[in-house]
Amino acid sequence: MYKKPDSLFTNLIPTTGLGRFFQFPIVRIFIALSFLFPVILMNNLLGVGWLKYFDGYMELAIRLLRDLFYLTLFMIAYSLYTRWVERRETLEFSFSKFTKELGLGAILSFAVIGFMVALMMVLGYYKVEGFNEINILLTSFQKHMMVGFMEELLFRIILFKLVEEFAGSWWALVVQGILFGFAHLGNPNASVWTSLGLVADSTLLFAGAYMLTRRIWLVMGLHWSWNFLQSGLFNMPNSGVDEPGFFKAIIAGPEWLTGGAFGIEASYLSISLNVLIGLYLIKLAIDRGQLVLPSWKRKNMNTETNLLEEFEDVNSI
Repeated sequence: MYKKPDSLFTNLIPTTGLGRFFQFPIVRIFIALSFLFPVILMNNLLGVGWLKYFDGYMELAIRLLRDLFYLTLFMIAYSLYTRWVERRETLEFSFSKFTKELGLGAILSFAVIGFMVALMMVLGYYKVEGFNEINILLTSFQKHMMVGFMEELLFRIILFKLVEEFAGSWWALVVQGILFGFAHLGNPNASVWTSLGLVADSTLLFAGAYMLTRRIWLVMGLHWSWNFLQSGLFNMPNSGVDEPGFFKAIIAGPEWLTGGAFGIEASYLSISLNVLIGLYLIKLAIDRGQLVLPSWKRKNMNTETNLLEEFEDVNSI
């Protein structure tokens, strides 16, 4: 079942100037972030220094439980925002399709990354020289779960949705894509080109996944598994960050294919594949009535509809 986009719009109709200011979608971006801030502050103040008293699988288990605890707190904080400020149910976190959508996101990521790795292996650009401990795989799985959730909460659930409510889907695609892509410009080995590659990915693939379902799970599954598979399993740079992976891999080949030191997110072929998948997801979303017009066009359409209904009522007398 697909959620209609207007079911995620605010249900509160303000009657004063101050109320209209606080209900303006762009203002609500900052209000939503203010609900998340106490959890971010709590996370930073408590830190992870106490984890030094544990090691091995015990540390991994505690880190996972800690991340799940904070993930839950962020969900609660955002849910309080939607209930208190927008006066609606938090449909973005509906668990009705949780397993299916999270799994589908992982399958899509594996299809692209698996294809890229297989192609580079055939061409001799990707070679496995050994394996690291399983702990590295588990650590990466746990770490990127939180990264995938937080970035999608910020860029798609908050930024995209609220820009879309005001300016429509097309402007929301552009705004969140540019901000997401260039937010990674400070990463190691990043450049304007690598950021533009991320703009293309996030504008179409990630936002398309959110538009299709209006829930976080599909796009989180895409994001989480993409980072985990790329870095934790196949030992490729992840957005310029080079970390140990389960495979000990050597990657040497043309940057247009391998993405160089930034990883396959800067590969022409990988970007093209993601754009094609993203375009297909957006087409599916549009076919299912998920495209949102700008607020001023919706208002004009509602006015025309009301006038037409009044005209029909008069004629029926």
